[in-house]
Amino acid sequence: MAEAEELFELVRSRYGARLTAEELAEVKSGVERITEMVQALRAFKLDARDEPMHQFRPYRSEEA
Repeated sequence: MAEAEELFELVRSRYGARLTAEELAEVKSGVERITEMVQALRAFKLDARDEPMHQFRPYRSEEA
């Protein structure tokens, strides 16, 4: 969790004077959750040939 701690310290140094202890606790919790999601995304390895998923949109005539 070193990354989460570093990011939280960055937020606290910039905005800590304007936030209450309760708000800082909420920010810390949010930063930890986001960091966990980022780590999960980083763990998913992509090949150079992997393309983005295309969204399927069926054709709808303008009469509908």
